[in-house]
Amino acid sequence: MDHESRQLAQDLFLREPVDARIRKAKVEPEEDPHPNLKVEMQTIRLNSDSQKLVLDTLRFIHGPDFKLGSASLYKDKGSNLGNRYWMERGNLIVQGGCDYSLTVKPDIQTSEARLRAFALAKLERYNFHKAHCAEALEVAAENIEKALEILFLKYFKIDFQNKPENVPTPAELLEMKNDEKAVLESIYDTSFKTKDHNVWIVKLNLDYLTKMYEAKDVEVPKKKNINYTSGVKTKQKEVCKLFLRGPCRFGAKCKFLHESKEEKPSEPPEAKDNTKITYELEIRFPEDTVYPYQPPLIFFKTENKTNIIPELTFLKVTLRLLDEAKNLAQDGIPSIYSLVELLNNEEDIMNFIQFDTRTFPDTSDALFPQLIENNSLSKKKLPLHYKKGESKDNRSNVNMEEIYKENREIAKRWLEKEDNDKYKRMMSGRRKLPAWQKRNEILNTVKKSQVVVISGETGCGKSTQVPQFILDNWLENFKDGGEHVEIVCTQPRRISAIGVADRVAEERVEKTGQVVGYQIRLESKISSKTRLTFCTTGILLRRLEYDPQLKSVTHILVDEVHERSEESDFLLLILRDLVKVRKDLRVILMSATLNADLFSDYFDKVPVLEIPGRTFPVEQLFLEDIMEITNYVLEENGPYARKIKKGDKKQDLETELETCDVRADANEPPKISIRDDNLNIGQMVARYPKCSKTTCKNMYLMDTEKINMELVEHVLTYIVKGDHEWPREGAILVFLPGIAEIMSLHDQLCESHTFSPK
Repeated sequence: MDHESRQLAQDLFLREPVDARIRKAKVEPEEDPHPNLKVEMQTIRLNSDSQKLVLDTLRFIHGPDFKLGSASLYKDKGSNLGNRYWMERGNLIVQGGCDYSLTVKPDIQTSEARLRAFALAKLERYNFHKAHCAEALEVAAENIEKALEILFLKYFKIDFQNKPENVPTPAELLEMKNDEKAVLESIYDTSFKTKDHNVWIVKLNLDYLTKMYEAKDVEVPKKKNINYTSGVKTKQKEVCKLFLRGPCRFGAKCKFLHESKEEKPSEPPEAKDNTKITYELEIRFPEDTVYPYQPPLIFFKTENKTNIIPELTFLKVTLRLLDEAKNLAQDGIPSIYSLVELLNNEEDIMNFIQFDTRTFPDTSDALFPQLIENNSLSKKKLPLHYKKGESKDNRSNVNMEEIYKENREIAKRWLEKEDNDKYKRMMSGRRKLPAWQKRNEILNTVKKSQVVVISGETGCGKSTQVPQFILDNWLENFKDGGEHVEIVCTQPRRISAIGVADRVAEERVEKTGQVVGYQIRLESKISSKTRLTFCTTGILLRRLEYDPQLKSVTHILVDEVHERSEESDFLLLILRDLVKVRKDLRVILMSATLNADLFSDYFDKVPVLEIPGRTFPVEQLFLEDIMEITNYVLEENGPYARKIKKGDKKQDLETELETCDVRADANEPPKISIRDDNLNIGQMVARYPKCSKTTCKNMYLMDTEKINMELVEHVLTYIVKGDHEWPREGAILVFLPGIAEIMSLHDQLCESHTFSPK
């Protein structure tokens, strides 16, 4: 049967005949090329940070009192969300939409207006008046960063156009800035963050500032529970057991209650703010800044908006920080670390808030009272705040009247201290020092000669007493309107500058940072009352860059001048030329007895004064000695052991260590020029024949490129608790190369069983 006959026969059947075959051919249903699919709405999961951002946005829209209810309240809340959206032919079809964004706040009509409202809210967080924020935003052409700069300049009366002379190149300034950033990151860790290279933020917990303003008794009004269906008995839902164990897998569709039995009623936002407030010190660097030779933009605020602390308090604290930054900028010293330490100084900040009388622009006063259109104005590039109002800020110059006023106050307080019992005890101790016997001779020689070399042994008191001799002599002969004295004493190390300054301030019964202070890299404790400053040699060299003649300094003392270095030699070279220009400048070089005549000859045979010293017994122990005494054992695979080469396996090392006794007598000790880390174990035993095998093995395995904090802790423990005849009283001084190593050792000792403060 052909195909046509088969087709005709098929048409005669009213229904399709049954196929008699045992196995039927599998007929696959044809796929619809355009299926209609319905999908349920998906649930979006947000992390904690995203949830916080969404909640902040909702509070900005609905007000600060907005808070979320329980999850059951939002289950298909009258909108049938599960059936609203359909998928047809693989494309999402939105049947209609309505913009509700303009119904909440009718006054906001455009996206530009909404952005402006957001910008104003951000500026107000910096504690400036709302009217001034709007005015600055208008002048800054809606640029928030420029508006912040304008507000800072207007509120704190500072001008960045007048730059100091003789500043380093931009590349050098950038390198200094990066160094400071690295140091701050190592000190404050996660508390320090950078939004970009010109915005730095340090988070602080200043409990004393919070306690100053928080209410002692906060009465939280209880919400009245009104039962509108008093006649109807309702069955309360049971608490979900899955929710009590953790997250419920049914979510909002669960039939049980998602509330903990121990859950307390939520407190209003104001009560929560009283518990913990995190403060932020925000540092901004303007364009073309010459920081650290200019202060940065400083903003002090809270991380979250709060109504507990007045805005005026934040502005006053910012003003105190700006004063400190200005003082440090005069010497080109980075100020961020000093500002953070100043914020932690409760007494200083509280006194400034209470007694400072400077004012800020009033809310009713405009920042730009009138628009000045002067066509003859120079067309040079000026900052935006020059477009309106005042165009120049009076730069703070040295006011001699203020200096003389402070001098009179310093002299008055010094005379009052003579009746202080603690000061009398300190003076009694000072008179016992060998340097006190040479007091009159030192003062007479300094008065006659422009350069003097003072030689004295360790412990004679030259570092602490000679600067005080000059300061006390000035106070004893003080006359109103007389000569002004400013003494700078250099130290070779930062810890020496801090230690000597603290000791001198203690002997004068005053706090460091008043009459006596210090300046080191990234830290400073000086004020307008400081007349004796201890600093490192590098700080004085930095000061000479922008003030080559040191016009305000009357006496320069170079301590430990015998510790020759590039910086100290360069400083002496400059001072030798400077004394020829400034005849009123006095230079005192303080040295050990060694090579005192060498410095005298360098300054053309200047007089040399010798102070007898008090000798103390000093015992010197080297690395191998302290390992031998304390029985220290270094782990072979520990963090402070070097990697052993493939050929020097553990078995070979032990074998060589056992047989090295026989070969050590035959082998000659290696040359002194060969370093210990280049010796094998046999040569190490030959170099240190008096040491035990354990010590020689320690010397061989030790990685000389690392600082062994484990060994330092072991030695300190032996000094404190070991069996020896050393003194059990006094202090232990550990020298480390940097602040990172100091903090690492400090944390390790705090966790140890012997030195833990707990």
